[in-house]
Amino acid sequence: MNRPPFSFCLCPDSRLLQTRIGALLAAHPPGNGVPDAMGGGLPGLPLPKASPEASPSQGWQRFVFWGDEGLPAAFWEHLTLQGLFATPKVLILRNAQNLPAETLKTLSQALEPLARQRDNSLIWPMICLEVAFERGVPKVAAHIQRLPCYALAEKNRWIDSTPGLTSQTIPAHIRAEAARHGLVLDSALTGKLAQTLPPDAAQISSELAKLALASGPDGRLPPEALQLVEQHAEANIFELLRQVQHSSNTPAAWRQILEDRLGGENSVFAFIAILLREGRVLWQTLAGSPPPLPPQAAAAKKIISQSLGAVGIAKLWELALTADKGIKTGERSPEQAFEMLAAELFTLFRSTRSC
Repeated sequence: MNRPPFSFCLCPDSRLLQTRIGALLAAHPPGNGVPDAMGGGLPGLPLPKASPEASPSQGWQRFVFWGDEGLPAAFWEHLTLQGLFATPKVLILRNAQNLPAETLKTLSQALEPLARQRDNSLIWPMICLEVAFERGVPKVAAHIQRLPCYALAEKNRWIDSTPGLTSQTIPAHIRAEAARHGLVLDSALTGKLAQTLPPDAAQISSELAKLALASGPDGRLPPEALQLVEQHAEANIFELLRQVQHSSNTPAAWRQILEDRLGGENSVFAFIAILLREGRVLWQTLAGSPPPLPPQAAAAKKIISQSLGAVGIAKLWELALTADKGIKTGERSPEQAFEMLAAELFTLFRSTRSC
């Protein structure tokens, strides 16, 4: 199968997105050229067995850029200029949906000539739209859908679309991940994990890796092993927030709670992702259009959404994105960003104690 001249990768889950990118690179090693005008669709590619971190780039030199930060000169140089040694390059543009509309138009103009070239085996742009899915359909903004490059990708099936995990798909994903970690799970334990773990592929993999350390030579787990699973269900993030909101803990103690519950300072990106996702759910709840949730989780979200209000929820997003930007731009180390985020969350939720 020939590869596309450029690809749109749609997925709300960063780990699943990385897995899909690994599958695409494995299916299209350098030198395969570009597809004919109507050929080379993406659906149906098998997922690689190795984890995204362990997956090689299959002969491609990877360059990753972030739409949250704008596109630096290096991106345009890689896209338009061929290097001295003609090294095959894949340009992975994460969170492209956050680029300004004018930048997206410029990007579209730069991508369109690639589709007209008969052989462009040295460059493969992958435009990642990390947007939510609704009833299995990605919620792509109208101004992106109107881009000529997106319309061309739709027409030629150069769009790889992967929904995030849901309550219906988590059990199958857990079974697949358990097999990859050499774990043997019965249906009861799989069901319990599906209720406990969040719909986040990275966290599921992390928890199953911990369980694998406690398993026997045959991959089976002792009865007490489930206690090793950290409680990451959606209601638990609100339990953490309520601990801050209604306790006299200091910011340092709040940060320690986060580290204990989420596995250390290196999980700051995972926590930022949780805050952004939960902020969206809080906003929907406050607006009177909450997503389908278990009654207990729905009640918890309603209480906090009302106590924060629209201004507080917007502040929650601002704090999370500021921490994310600080790390990625090098302004702060992950430890410093975590420290500041913990202190600011402490202040935000302490201000709502009387609500």
